Amino acid sequence: MTIGSVGGRGGDAHVDGENSSAEGGKGGDAAEENGGRGGDACVEGDNIRAIGGLGGRGGITPGAPGGDAYAARNATEFECLLTIRGQEDTKEGGGGGSGYVAADSVLEALIVGGQGGEAGQRDGRGGRGGRVFISPELREFLGLPDRGNKKWPYFEPVTEPGRGGDGEDTPQYKARRIIVEQLKRRYFRNKNLDLAEAWWDRTVVPMGWLNEQLCHEGHRWQASIVDDEYEFVDHPNGASAAL
Repeated sequence: MTIGSVGGRGGDAHVDGENSSAEGGKGGDAAEENGGRGGDACVEGDNIRAIGGLGGRGGITPGAPGGDAYAARNATEFECLLTIRGQEDTKEGGGGGSGYVAADSVLEALIVGGQGGEAGQRDGRGGRGGRVFISPELREFLGLPDRGNKKWPYFEPVTEPGRGGDGEDTPQYKARRIIVEQLKRRYFRNKNLDLAEAWWDRTVVPMGWLNEQLCHEGHRWQASIVDDEYEFVDHPNGASAAL
């Protein structure tokens, strides 16, 4: 982390109504640059819950801001759109989508801003797209596993509804990630584990074993896991220096 970089500011929250709540979005984590600002949440009415979107994680540029969430009874769509703070795209990450509810007859409502995109990282990994809020109950109903904010396997379509697009990885990062994926599949195959879960795993394959294999194959870089993603660092003596 660059000295002086800070996590993103949390979003503001405002509530005016009964049995309602508003929660400002959590600011994004800092890396080399600041995390993105959390989205604001504003509620004017009864039986409404609003949650601001999460700020994007920083990288070689700042993370993108989370989307705002605004809900109001007896308001027009135009008035809601004027209230929502527009989310700008950063150099690496897109701002999270904002949401609004404008109604005078809905019994209850939930509105959540989208997560801001992550900035690109120093080792060549493109930033991850922001996610939308999906409750555990809805995930179970739709049969959607919770993959966290991990990038999808190469050459496979993203199947999570509402997820923002990922930034492109550099050719070097892609090559290294493919090597790691192949090693993980080898480990899973030897243990008779489900190969479909090899990429998503972050705990079954020991990092020590992975770096040993990289060293034995003559690679002069090592792997680690940072915020659920693989990070690759050059090392003149190979991976064995980190063991």
